[in-house]
Amino acid sequence: MKNFTLLFLLSLELLFAAELKHVNIGNQDFSITTESYKIYDSKGTVMRMYSEERNNDLLFILNLTLRDTTGPCSSKSIEEGSYEVNATHITLYSSWIRRGKAYDAPIGARIQVFEVQPDHSVKRISSKLYIETERENYNEASGMQYLFKKAKTKKEQAKLDLYIRGVERKYNGTFVFGKEAQVLRREVEKALTKKLKNKWN
Repeated sequence: MKNFTLLFLLSLELLFAAELKHVNIGNQDFSITTESYKIYDSKGTVMRMYSEERNNDLLFILNLTLRDTTGPCSSKSIEEGSYEVNATHITLYSSWIRRGKAYDAPIGARIQVFEVQPDHSVKRISSKLYIETERENYNEASGMQYLFKKAKTKKEQAKLDLYIRGVERKYNGTFVFGKEAQVLRREVEKALTKKLKNKWN
């Protein structure tokens, strides 16, 4: 009963904190909600996108964290997100940073591009990411260390490959390196800066 009450109160909080807007992509109508939440030591805002069906039902399509902060002031993990819509596509930008002593929190960036299909669904056509799951040298057993120094043996390369596969599964994207990773992070930073400017204009 206690769990039901908690879920009910949380649903009420999300309902009253939600904003709704309509967008047209590929000559199809979609609804985008922006919902605030606060759960234990996490608080933030999430965007959810729904297709508007002919019977007036809303069919869930995708979601994006626009802002999430987790942990105390001395050890915060922060996720920021932004999205852009054009005639046929929606692009999602995500950034992860850490503050203070959140050494086991991720830092990095991801860009996902979805194309609207004729049946109101969306197809992911690209998802690139670069993510460090913890501070450098925090976990010496992790293959992440070989992002900063070249793997010299087959065992070291296997550790790096295992790390890359794990990150790609968890964050749903293809890991990129070097200059491509730098460009990726700049594009995400640019999108988040644009979101901030639009908020204050």
